[in-house]
Amino acid sequence: MKRIIRIGMDVHSTNYTLCAMEPIIGEDDRIFATIDVAPNYKNILMFIENLKMKLGIDNQYDIQCGYEAGCLGYSLYNQLMAANVKCVILAPTTMLTPQGTRVKTDARDAKMIAQCLSYGGYHAVYVPTEEDDSVKEYIHQDER
Repeated sequence: MKRIIRIGMDVHSTNYTLCAMEPIIGEDDRIFATIDVAPNYKNILMFIENLKMKLGIDNQYDIQCGYEAGCLGYSLYNQLMAANVKCVILAPTTMLTPQGTRVKTDARDAKMIAQCLSYGGYHAVYVPTEEDDSVKEYIHQDER
């Protein structure tokens, strides 16, 4: 049976905060690690490989990463997908978040994103395809 691992990523231009968790129904979620890395998708790939080694190579995993839509756009998404890592960009206004006063930290945000990924508490952002970009370019060419 595949283990479900979700990696919430709070991404900024200066750092990425990653939180790897395994949702467990009826119990507390299992948090494997929360770390800060330099903003490079290769660091995420290394984090995933280290996590797999820690959990055991005999297991199979359904790993999915996710981050909030923001100023970084689609580049991280495209890099991870090209490396065969499932990734989702979450629409911030649709994410289930705790109500009331909340202290905002990168680690808490990464954990919240991992929980949204685990329990479906979000809507994904549509990521344009190459065909979408071609159509956009064609339309803009006509406007010139």
